[in-house]
Amino acid sequence: MAMMADEVPMAERERWDGGAVSAPGVRVTPEVLLYALLAVIAIALRFAALGDAPLNDDEARRALGALRMVNGSVPGETHVPDSPLTLALHALTFTFGGMSDAAARFPSALGGVLLALAPALWRRYLNPLPPLILSFLLAISPVAWLASRTLSPAVWTALLAIVGPWLALRFVETRRAPYAVAATVAAAAMALLVEPAGIVMLLALAFGVAFAWLTEDDPETDIGAGVRGVLHDWPWAASAAAAVTVALALGTLLFFLPSGLTAIGNVVQGAISGLTRRPDGATVAFPLVIALRYELGIVLFGLLAAVRAVREGGFFERALAGWLLAGIVAGLAYAGATAAHALWVTLPLATLVALAITRWLTERPGVVWHVPRGGVALHAVITFALWCAVGLSLVLMGKQILVDLPAGVTRLDALVEQIFDGVYSRRSNSAEIVEVQGVQVLTTVLGFIQLRALLTVLLTLLVGILYFLIGSLWGARTAWQGVALGTLSALLLFGVGSGGHAALLAPGDPRVLWHTDPVTDDVRELEDTLVTMSLRATGTPHLIDIIARAPDDGALAWALRRYPNTIFVGGVGPEVRSAVVIAPQIEPEPVLGADYVGKDLVIRRAWSLDTLSWRDMIMWLYRGASRIAPVPSDTVMIWVRSDVYGVQNVP
Repeated sequence: MAMMADEVPMAERERWDGGAVSAPGVRVTPEVLLYALLAVIAIALRFAALGDAPLNDDEARRALGALRMVNGSVPGETHVPDSPLTLALHALTFTFGGMSDAAARFPSALGGVLLALAPALWRRYLNPLPPLILSFLLAISPVAWLASRTLSPAVWTALLAIVGPWLALRFVETRRAPYAVAATVAAAAMALLVEPAGIVMLLALAFGVAFAWLTEDDPETDIGAGVRGVLHDWPWAASAAAAVTVALALGTLLFFLPSGLTAIGNVVQGAISGLTRRPDGATVAFPLVIALRYELGIVLFGLLAAVRAVREGGFFERALAGWLLAGIVAGLAYAGATAAHALWVTLPLATLVALAITRWLTERPGVVWHVPRGGVALHAVITFALWCAVGLSLVLMGKQILVDLPAGVTRLDALVEQIFDGVYSRRSNSAEIVEVQGVQVLTTVLGFIQLRALLTVLLTLLVGILYFLIGSLWGARTAWQGVALGTLSALLLFGVGSGGHAALLAPGDPRVLWHTDPVTDDVRELEDTLVTMSLRATGTPHLIDIIARAPDDGALAWALRRYPNTIFVGGVGPEVRSAVVIAPQIEPEPVLGADYVGKDLVIRRAWSLDTLSWRDMIMWLYRGASRIAPVPSDTVMIWVRSDVYGVQNVP
């Protein structure tokens, strides 16, 4: 059953509420300090190096829509984005924070921090520990982390998915109209004001509640009567008026921009087109692929918790299971889903995992077993250490296979057969050679692969042996709690490492799978070149005249946002004599109206999961490496007129 406030022993409440430091008007408890620490972690993960990676096309489209509305000198036509909420937030950040990449991503990063702290609202109904654990999981969640750093409105949808039901529950408890009005506004915002796919999250929440209602088997519980009472008492007129007022105010930027109402229409249109239109480069069931790639621990243990919730959970847990089921179906069926929409499944999964961890930490053993204090924690720590050793062994084995094994060995069965054929030397002075699939391989390489495989198997067996040993001493439930905590901790650490690599080290690498069209760092070189040439030509960094054969709402347009003398065109020819020309690389080169010095820049690189072989798998999971590197898919030429560049004759 879902834990409620009156079901937790007084000792547990005192553990979290005791130790308060009182001051006039201030009460600092250990729980508050823990939330403050989680806030610091969430801020650090989401704001560190926020503007280092260039904006991709989707990010630039949303940012330019707002920037051109508040700054008339930005070149290009004004396109109304498909999110009234991000339009309003960007209008504020660009007005007061400039037009940098970090300013464009600031609203999403702020939403990510609020998302990590929002579970604290539910402590009244779930008791202090589950929301605290959920906040920790969301603070370090790679999906929530990456979505917050990539200008995705899905973060705000997820935040409303936590706040909206809490507001509705507060109305059910208190019958105070402001809670109902606010809950209605939150639902309307999810459907019409945040993003095209927001309606999917709203429907998933509604399905979760209906699922919990339909699976209720307690004859003494009359949920129908309670629902009818809530619907009767709901202030429909005031709620509808508030929702319409907020939609109008947000869509028109407090009625200063009447054309902003187009954004609401874009939300509806985008929701409909998303039923059949898949983003370029996205795979089938893209959100589910992302969830498995970055949240393996949450997915595995969340699914186990969902099965338990359906079988013996309370209304709240069954609602989470229904929400999860709807999210899985949406991830499979909704073609317009992006990587950030992995939140459709990771958010309910993380909540189920938080409830499960609470049970593991607070359940007391039966009278038969005498478990010492800290026994579960000790078992979890040892299990965690063993899994870390397994991971290290696998990484070293993956390095041997990917780097040291000759490229001609392409069949896994041939390598496995050779590994089992004998025991090979690992001495560096050994020069023995054997043939694998007709390719000569040093026995030292096979020896190291053999050793790592053996250690991996032995360490995994130790986890199982420890489980059965603890079970024989302290009972099966205690053994399961320790191995589950240790295994989940190891998988969370692995996910944080993968998320950190994707967010900080390789944001422009398509192998991280997050972006379907990531932009390379060559965009930064383009920006630096333009500043240098503008200083030479005009004495100022941004007044050079530019002709750009590129869309006026993509990543290149965002890179040219500071240059008011930019003209976007559909083609270039002899009539062009501007100081700088930017155009796609084509053969033969275009004939321009003056002598130009050109340089090619790779703006995008492409890579497909189909190129991933069994040899790449371990290192790709660990750090996104593969033998087949991404290839250039979009190359542009920047042409600088010879007199601006400083040469007389161009060869």
